[in-house]
Amino acid sequence: MQTPKKKQKKKKRILFVIQSLKIGGAERAQVTLANLLVEKGYDVTILMWKNINDYSADVDPRVRVIYKPDNQHLGNKIPYIRYKFYDGSMWAERATPRQFYRYYVGREKYDVEIAFFHTWAVKIIAGSTNKKAVRLAWVHHDFRNLEELDDSQIEEYNRLYRKFHKVVCVSYSSLDGFKEAIGDTNNLVTIHNILPIEEIRRKAKEEPRVQIERDKFHVVQVARFAQVKGYERLIRIVCYLRYEGYHISLALVGAGEIELVKAAVKEYHADSYVKVIEGNNNPYPYIRQADLLVCASYTEGYNLTVAEALILDTPVLSTDCTGPNEVLDHGRFGMLVENSGNGLYLGLKYLYQEPPLVEYYKKHARERMDFFDEEKLLNRIINLFEG
Repeated sequence: MQTPKKKQKKKKRILFVIQSLKIGGAERAQVTLANLLVEKGYDVTILMWKNINDYSADVDPRVRVIYKPDNQHLGNKIPYIRYKFYDGSMWAERATPRQFYRYYVGREKYDVEIAFFHTWAVKIIAGSTNKKAVRLAWVHHDFRNLEELDDSQIEEYNRLYRKFHKVVCVSYSSLDGFKEAIGDTNNLVTIHNILPIEEIRRKAKEEPRVQIERDKFHVVQVARFAQVKGYERLIRIVCYLRYEGYHISLALVGAGEIELVKAAVKEYHADSYVKVIEGNNNPYPYIRQADLLVCASYTEGYNLTVAEALILDTPVLSTDCTGPNEVLDHGRFGMLVENSGNGLYLGLKYLYQEPPLVEYYKKHARERMDFFDEEKLLNRIINLFEG
């Protein structure tokens, strides 16, 4: 008698919606989570509306990545009508969440639908017509620092986020910011971003793509090239310290508004000791080889590079803002300074003058590893799916 075949359990289908996979913290976190879920046996799809995939080499080939451009209304297609009556983002502004969902997701059915970014991603999943799906949203920033939000947008966000089963904030500070700016939607939880620790350590041993001439005290900042990251003030401060006789060099690694960063380097005549490295999706050799990683941001949500520096035993100095203060346990595992040019200046100068303190932070970083427990964080996320 033939033994009946055991019925294979159907894989749960998970949909992530994100703007793109350009170089950035949220995007790196997206790739890490998608890869881990595929390893756990889930069927994972990433849907994006901008065709940028800087992490294509890092995405597990079993993860399906879909690019669907934003919808074009008739008013966008006919130049006269667009010029006379509409602007280029007319459809996005006027479409309902349900219309968003119908256009981007369509008839495909997923067990879990995740808005992994704010703006359109939230609107798309909030419009879900799939009654069986678990709907989740991720918050990677502090809403208190989004100055462009007006009362109508706050009201809309509050209404949209209430449609999710859970809203996952990547830090306790970002959760507090959400409550303060948007309101308590009664579905908020905090789960820190997952970091692929072994992969980070392995990649850190690779040769850097660009060789750097470093001085006695070498500093690195890794982040998106944008004014909010404080690049300009960090360049200015390093310039001041050089003028005062301190042998300090700086590497800036990232992508984005690179011309503005290069212009700032040129303005301060800092080409000989400030190196700008564009578009590198493996920043870890630069972090590992630095004496100090600096986060000069005006505002943050979590800041993966601060956490990655601790994993690589690189001391950290950061402005006191959402995310880094939590990762550093409010100064226990790295130096936090006042969020100002003067705060950064005094902090950098002090660490330069106190090598034993730099060594203390380097050794102390290893005690923070429990905070980045990959399996524990992943299980909390899976419990949201299964629950």
